[in-house]
Amino acid sequence: MDSIYWVVSRDCNQRCPHCYNHSGPGAPGLTADEVTRCVESLPDSGRVPIDRIILSGGEVLAWPDLLFHTLDRLRTRYGGFVKLMVQTNGDLLDGGMLDRLLAAGVCRIDIASMDQYHPKATIRRRGLLEDLFRSRKLSPAEGLAGDTAANAGRGTFAFWGAIEGTWIGPLWPRGRAMQKGLSKAGPEHRFCSDWSGAKGFLDYGQPGCEVNIQLADVYPCCPMTCRPIGSLLTESLVGMLDRCAAHPVYRALNEGRPEKMGEYLGLSEEYGEQRTRELGNHCLWCDEFFTAHAPELLVRGAATERGESDLLTLGVRAS
Repeated sequence: MDSIYWVVSRDCNQRCPHCYNHSGPGAPGLTADEVTRCVESLPDSGRVPIDRIILSGGEVLAWPDLLFHTLDRLRTRYGGFVKLMVQTNGDLLDGGMLDRLLAAGVCRIDIASMDQYHPKATIRRRGLLEDLFRSRKLSPAEGLAGDTAANAGRGTFAFWGAIEGTWIGPLWPRGRAMQKGLSKAGPEHRFCSDWSGAKGFLDYGQPGCEVNIQLADVYPCCPMTCRPIGSLLTESLVGMLDRCAAHPVYRALNEGRPEKMGEYLGLSEEYGEQRTRELGNHCLWCDEFFTAHAPELLVRGAATERGESDLLTLGVRAS
């Protein structure tokens, strides 16, 4: 398994207009006990080697007690065999916090706020933060944390954001980006087969596998299906993925081919492509499919589900 991307809290000091998961001041996060239970549901490193775990938010530094409890549980579980990384907007990062992160075993820090959607004051901190990183002997990373395992090296930092020409530049049609009409995603943007998409999420024994955990809820991709496939509070991650691997819908997502999800119901690949064009992009076809055709495949009532509220915003309704 290449990567586990884990949002342990959606609380954030900012309320960015493009945020895909509605993070903001006062948004929910896990308790320390829930974190411990979630870590226990992650794979044993002896059975499923994990290259890296990326902790994010929200703004993960806004809840330092929760963050360092999570890092402690992960280090206890995996020792030094899993790379631990943190993704932050950088606002709350100073020398003392950086030293604590490094002492807790964090090997890479990503400042993911270098774009037009974040406050100028945040962007202006780049020079200060780069000097801070270099003062601790950290080196610039080559690309994003998920590009390759080789790029996920120890003692590195990176700056990036949702800018034109990058994998996330068009903005996922999710959260505030969708509600505010900021997403430029079209049928040509195949998020499902790009990095952070669902492609390969079931193949935990092979390179290229990543899953997205929002609090305790597990999703096959970072853009997120409208509801999760399960919760780490009630099911192990490997058990969840094995369960999903038995179903043709999830196998289609695993191929990065959401247009094929409905074939087992008699909905052709051509129909999936047609609805993608009519709705505007693959993510909205995915929403419509799980809402109108296969609602039983996802978990209802989860804390992080988008459910009907986001779907109705764009007129995606169950038939």
